[in-house]
Amino acid sequence: MAMRITTKMMQSRALTNINTNKALQEKLTQQMSTMKKITRPSDDPVIAIRSLKLNASLNKIDQYYEKNTEDAESWLELTESAVNTVSNILTSARKYIVQAANGELTATDRSAIVENLSNYITEIYATGNADSDGRSIFTGYRTNTSLTFQQDKTEKYEITEQWSNTCLGTEVFVRTGDLATINEGNFTTKSTTQYEVESVVVPRIRMAYKNLDFDATAANNADAANVQIGFQVDTEVTNDATLGAGVTVNTTSCTMFVAQTATATGELQVSVTNSDGTTADYTIPNNGTVVPIGNNTELSIVNGQLVINETSSKTGQVYKKTTLDCKLDGTSYTLGSQYETSLTVTNRYSSMTTCNPDGSYTYAYDQVLGEANADNIVYVAETGELLLGTNIQAQLASLASDATINITYDKTEWEEGDLDPIHYFYAKKYEDIDPDVNNYVAGTKYIEYNAEKLTDPDSDNANQIISYDVGNNQSIRVNTTADEVFTHDIGRDMAEVVNMLNDYITLDETYSKIDKLIKSEEYDGEELDKLKAQLEALDKARALAKDKVQTTCTSLIGTCDGYIKNTTLAYTDIGARASRLSLIQNRLGAQQTNFEELVSNNEDADVTDLAIQLSSVQLTYEAALSSISYVMQTSLLDYI
Repeated sequence: MAMRITTKMMQSRALTNINTNKALQEKLTQQMSTMKKITRPSDDPVIAIRSLKLNASLNKIDQYYEKNTEDAESWLELTESAVNTVSNILTSARKYIVQAANGELTATDRSAIVENLSNYITEIYATGNADSDGRSIFTGYRTNTSLTFQQDKTEKYEITEQWSNTCLGTEVFVRTGDLATINEGNFTTKSTTQYEVESVVVPRIRMAYKNLDFDATAANNADAANVQIGFQVDTEVTNDATLGAGVTVNTTSCTMFVAQTATATGELQVSVTNSDGTTADYTIPNNGTVVPIGNNTELSIVNGQLVINETSSKTGQVYKKTTLDCKLDGTSYTLGSQYETSLTVTNRYSSMTTCNPDGSYTYAYDQVLGEANADNIVYVAETGELLLGTNIQAQLASLASDATINITYDKTEWEEGDLDPIHYFYAKKYEDIDPDVNNYVAGTKYIEYNAEKLTDPDSDNANQIISYDVGNNQSIRVNTTADEVFTHDIGRDMAEVVNMLNDYITLDETYSKIDKLIKSEEYDGEELDKLKAQLEALDKARALAKDKVQTTCTSLIGTCDGYIKNTTLAYTDIGARASRLSLIQNRLGAQQTNFEELVSNNEDADVTDLAIQLSSVQLTYEAALSSISYVMQTSLLDYI
């Protein structure tokens, strides 16, 4: 059957083709203007999906390359500059310490050393306040706080320092009595003679801060200051068949044998033999209550752990290693991997030297001298020291190198430039309940800082390591923490040199005054004899003070070399991280270029091809318009 094709049908088909051609022209024109293959996912779903994946990868690379690595690079450059500054200051300070170790110094030389070292202390810690875009770079996670206090403040902190036995040191004290205060108007009332002038060496632990809390109005010495010292050591728990069923617990301070048996009713029987040979027996019923059979040692259960108080008054707790079981009901108690003990601070003083109303002097260090004071520990608030009797020194020195010594104390008065303890130690900052009188009460509210330093001191969280992501599953450490460079000991050591030199300068100036009085020939008889005796005493005191400066500074040269070594290591570590970062940046740059090319190949249109297609479509469109004009003309046939 033949089909009739009318003019109307031809016109309709022609218009449809023209519109299709026009739509293609518009699509090509839009591609030409946007330079993209598609403008909507429906144009080509394959290209759209691939584009999403490639752009997501490119965005991550852009974040790593253009933001993270640049920020890390800036942080490392600022850190490197600050550490280098500290290294240069320490090198200069070492030269002055070497100069101070030389006994042949003029008064001008000593004054110059004092001034320069004092300035260096300030400058070193001021360098630690460096920041990157408003973020402190040496304060770990607390980038919104400065390393040092920016003004004087009154705020109570309870600080716990953690040491090994390397913190043990000695200090030389020169007993000078009232010699430094002698002048023309009072020399007849001063009584110190050369026989009273002496030098003593005292074992000590120097805390991080000076001017610690001391309450002179306390009813008894124990309440004058909160200070605690204790240590933790690893224990060796072994089974000894010759001693029967049980375990031997060995620490550097004690040995005890713990034997266990069970009664018919399932009660645990424990026998504890101390290092002194004394033995105590206990029955532990199923309810966990300790019933002592002997009274030489106290034993209790705390959270399923056996807590043993030795007859030597050292309190110990052993936990988490060896289990003692009640046989019938399976109740378990533990002995363990660590032994904790506390030491008693016997005396507390506000200052090292105190002038009494009768003109005599009390020296805090006298309380640890001699066999009678061998077990004493003396706290001195002004200098921030614990002075140790010889027995205490020996006990702490015998600890294993990995033993931890904990020292807890309070400090309320802070000066501008003091290092903020929250960047170094486990600390509690107490709420001031009465700002007018700074009345802090135990048990009031406080903010706790750095608890992980006690529980997991080697973790990144405890050390507050900041790392930047610079790639998939790749990060780089950017920060150097304060305790790696800006240690308290740097300032404390330099301050001690300054104090020693000032003490010598004072004695030397007093010596010159007394010598001048003698040479003036204005005095005779008992007054002249008094002046000569005081001159002899001052000469001896000067000699001892000079020897103290030389000996201490000679020792500090090696210590200063250690500080310089630490800063050099920190500087080298920063440089190594910067070099690694540079390699990462090169890789990320190459990856960025590669992914940009992939994205371009996937999304970007070919301009040349588009131009050819668009030209062809335009010609076709124009030709179609021309040809359809003839078809669209009205003729007589349209009416048939």
